[in-house]
Amino acid sequence: MTIGYDAKRAFHNPTGLGNYSRTLISAMFKQHPEIEYYLFDTKGPMDLPYFNRALRDSGAKFHYEGGTGSLGRVLSWGSNAAKHNLDIYHGLSNEIPLDWKSGKSAKAVVTIHDVIFKRFPEAYKWIDRFVYEKKTAFACKKADLILVPSKQTRADLEGWFPSCKGRVEVLYQDANPAFHYRKRPEAIAKVLYKYDLVERPYILCVSRLEKRKNHLKLLEAFKKVMPDIQEDLVLVGGRGDMGDEVLDQLGDFGGRLRWLGAVETDDLVNLYDGAVYTVFPSVFEGFGIPVLESIRRGKAVLTSKGSCFEEVAAEAGIYADPNSSDDIAEGFLQMSGDQGLRFSLEEAARRQATRFDLKSLTEELYGHYKRIV
Repeated sequence: MTIGYDAKRAFHNPTGLGNYSRTLISAMFKQHPEIEYYLFDTKGPMDLPYFNRALRDSGAKFHYEGGTGSLGRVLSWGSNAAKHNLDIYHGLSNEIPLDWKSGKSAKAVVTIHDVIFKRFPEAYKWIDRFVYEKKTAFACKKADLILVPSKQTRADLEGWFPSCKGRVEVLYQDANPAFHYRKRPEAIAKVLYKYDLVERPYILCVSRLEKRKNHLKLLEAFKKVMPDIQEDLVLVGGRGDMGDEVLDQLGDFGGRLRWLGAVETDDLVNLYDGAVYTVFPSVFEGFGIPVLESIRRGKAVLTSKGSCFEEVAAEAGIYADPNSSDDIAEGFLQMSGDQGLRFSLEEAARRQATRFDLKSLTEELYGHYKRIV
């Protein structure tokens, strides 16, 4: 079998879709080195020591094709798939090349992570909505197999793009491999000192400061319960469209609200390990990586009702109405006030994490490939 991957995100996106792409590609290389691989890129490869070493150490035969530019990604990678006589071409970030012709020998697989641009159009520029609409519709029409990370995303996709029905499969994803490492007390202590988090226990919230992530309701709820709980609230994530509104409130919490910005992956793992529990109050997600990261580190999570969150966290979470600061506040009181509850949720987190075992998910992916070839 010969497989080609859209590796643009793998080489050039340090988070999100980049992590998904690197994890999937390196796992396939490791578990199926008998396959010949092609990695397509728009630029030259970045120096990513862990990823590049994982590819080399796998022993798999692979070819790197870069420098095509963004237009080449859209207009010529379908022809490249035919030129190399691929069995599978897998678009890892919501699209396949516009020069793709159905019925050729290569089969097209696409991962569509969400269609949030349809559910929350106000969060996107009109030109971005237009592009996402066209790319998603084309992928739904042409792909032989469409992979989605949750039942919620499958329902959304089939609802807005009904032409895809019958070709959509849910394939869960795992967190960055760094979240598989054992806890190291000395590393946790070092990171807590680095970010001045030694003196007080804290609740961790990981997400970019964006409207959909619901930080304003979160802060409103935290302000209500501050007198009744011991923990501080620590925010981790880049500065998005709500950055000013959130950060302007830092001084209103008497030092008990911290924003660390974006942090390195190793630091993030240790920040999870050092937290009492986590909170993720997003209104809607296609999957909810911070929830998975939390359960991967054996942490109880306070998250939202609806969307995909109960699918990911299951019995490891307490669920609140994301539109009600009172409901989120009640969740804080439950989590902070009942150590026994947290312990039971942490046990559930460790059990739930096994559903996202990377080796099993990779074999499930390989099974999908074999089925359509």
